[in-house]
Amino acid sequence: MGNRKRVPDKAQRRPIAGSLGLGCGRVPARLGGSPPLPYCYGVSTRLGEQAPTLWAGYDGWLRRATSVISDSAAALNAMNVFPVADADTGSNLKLTLTGITHAVPRVEQASLDSAVQASVLCAHGNSGAIVAEMLVSVCRALEYDLPALQSMPRGTMVATLLRLAAVAARRAVARPVAGTILTVADDAASAAEAVADSHRDDALAVAKAAQRGARDSLARTPEQLDVLALAGVVDAGGQAYLLLIDVLVETLGGTPAQPLTSDSSPAADRQSQAPQLSGEYEVMYTLRGAPASDLDALRERLSDLGHSVVIVGDQAIAQVHVHLDEAGAAIEAALPLGELGQVRVTALPPNPAVGRRSVLAVVAGSGLARAVASLGGVPLLSAGGDLTVDRLRSAAEQVCGELVILPNGTENLQRANDVATELRRAGRRVGIIPTVAQVQGLAAMAVHEPSADFDSAVVAMSTAAGHARHGAVTIAESAAMTTAGRCEPGDVLGAVEGDVVVIGTSMTEVAWQVLQRLASAGGELLTLVRGIDADDDLLSDLTARVPARFPTIEVEVVDGGQGRYPLLFGLE
Repeated sequence: MGNRKRVPDKAQRRPIAGSLGLGCGRVPARLGGSPPLPYCYGVSTRLGEQAPTLWAGYDGWLRRATSVISDSAAALNAMNVFPVADADTGSNLKLTLTGITHAVPRVEQASLDSAVQASVLCAHGNSGAIVAEMLVSVCRALEYDLPALQSMPRGTMVATLLRLAAVAARRAVARPVAGTILTVADDAASAAEAVADSHRDDALAVAKAAQRGARDSLARTPEQLDVLALAGVVDAGGQAYLLLIDVLVETLGGTPAQPLTSDSSPAADRQSQAPQLSGEYEVMYTLRGAPASDLDALRERLSDLGHSVVIVGDQAIAQVHVHLDEAGAAIEAALPLGELGQVRVTALPPNPAVGRRSVLAVVAGSGLARAVASLGGVPLLSAGGDLTVDRLRSAAEQVCGELVILPNGTENLQRANDVATELRRAGRRVGIIPTVAQVQGLAAMAVHEPSADFDSAVVAMSTAAGHARHGAVTIAESAAMTTAGRCEPGDVLGAVEGDVVVIGTSMTEVAWQVLQRLASAGGELLTLVRGIDADDDLLSDLTARVPARFPTIEVEVVDGGQGRYPLLFGLE
């Protein structure tokens, strides 16, 4: 692709990766003051036969889950891209479960307090803390509400404990995000409850229903979290939770659980490279003596300072987890609340979705998403015009720090303004670059300098976008009047700056006319963004013609993967 030119503001434009190089039972938890488990009557005769099975089952599940998670750690690490692509979800869960099993040689009624303390103290990382809170909730239920649990039919009890764990995990997270372990746990519990209504005494049938619910929910996580779709993976925490359900099915007499095997994935390839520090830290510490109200207030305070906030445990002992820029601020926030201990501060590797400033760009194709990601941005794929204010808001809330939004379409500008207004009211610094075309967004991304101050970065990106003239080629879907005359279905339309200027039958000739109109005003760098309907001959013809007609213009081709427009043009 050669050396890149400088846009008029003199900011250095970076090459776009991905270029082709052509020519260039509804049970609330007791924790936190919630009411105790409801009692079920009429099945008390099961008490004596169920009690020993309950403890043996829990202990056997914990040992086997530790083994399966440990054997799956490398594969879980490889798919770990959210909330930080630091390749440690599997390692953290392995450390968490291994620590608990070593600290509690046998789970029984007399060891529940030890199991709770071990779960809190051994929690590592975001997913480890969430799973630890699930275990804490189950242990507390067994400690305080054992008669109610033992009086339940076995299928009902399994569904009850799964819902209890899901509710506790969601409560532990300050700002739950859809498409994570929390969603998978919720969906698994709902599936279990639905089957428990008709299979009250069949624990295995209920566990299998939870397994199906978790598997289906996991498959949907890339649809709920754009960073997963971009990386081509499901949520690592959600995958780990499915493994825990697989072990539950095995423990109850079903198919043996199978550990995951590592494979070569986009996430694995990226994480195999040596990490560099991002300037952000993971902070974890224990806190003793803080009542539930203080823990809730601490969640809110840490959410203002950073993200990925999880607090596990209760007043006796809690484990705090947060990602933020200033490690000291997280520790200072808890000093007045109780006794701190086991402070751990870890520097995190870089992540486009986390840091001092995020750039969120709406893109129309998977290739454009890769191009944005290669330039350090966070792509939001909206291939079918399905972008809503809610989806844009959700994507903005998933990234941290200062925020720059590239709407990349006139229809998205107002949505971006609405979201920006909401975020600014909440105290966040947000800038909008009024890009109305995909190529303008690429031009803005190419000059973004993360180390520059916010205002300077916005000015440089706005200038680059403003100097990028744009055009497009598309196919008419119906008869209509255009600025170039009447078109019929199937006609090839060429547009410059949003106005149709050419109507023809040959895509190559229409594209060449659009290119000439753009280049007639001068320019140094021509970017051709190839859509899914553009063939090799079209690109080869255009890239061959440009040097002869416009020898001073450098050509770059990006495989955008967009529909509707076989070819997009940008000239700077």
